[in-house]
Amino acid sequence: MKPLTLFPLCALLATGTAMAKEYPIGEPQQCAGMEVAAVYLQPIEMDPPGMMRPAAESDVHMEADISALENNRHGFQEGSFVPYLSIAYTLQRVGSDKVLQGDFHAMVASDGPHYGDNLKLDGPGQYQLTYRVAPPGGHHAFGRHTDKETGVAVWFEPCELKYGFTFAGIGKKGGY
Repeated sequence: MKPLTLFPLCALLATGTAMAKEYPIGEPQQCAGMEVAAVYLQPIEMDPPGMMRPAAESDVHMEADISALENNRHGFQEGSFVPYLSIAYTLQRVGSDKVLQGDFHAMVASDGPHYGDNLKLDGPGQYQLTYRVAPPGGHHAFGRHTDKETGVAVWFEPCELKYGFTFAGIGKKGGY
């Protein structure tokens, strides 16, 4: 191998970026031409400050990773992030009366854009998670062409996706 070819390869291997370990929540599901994957990882710090619960007061950072499927009718390329959605979550530990609910924020990380929030859970155990995925609208306005030549389908009806997972902790912060 030529030295000029070897140098970029060595530089790439040496950069080794640290990435937080994501824990999948069930299997990705489909909704209105999108794939919705639920994951959690260690709580994260966020800018601007105050947009989410502080990491020090949270157990996890929960995400909805949403990408367009090939058959979507809204003009998004397959695999692309779908912006301006309203993502609400409901989370409950099995056997507990405590219900956590709220809305995710759109954000970006080193692995790409997603919706998420830092959450304080109800201890270790089995959890039931529901995402309500709603189209752009209201304060999440996102225009769409409606003419015959360039228009896309009307926005979809909201859909609910249910996931189950066991939470036993996320390990030591930075231990990835």
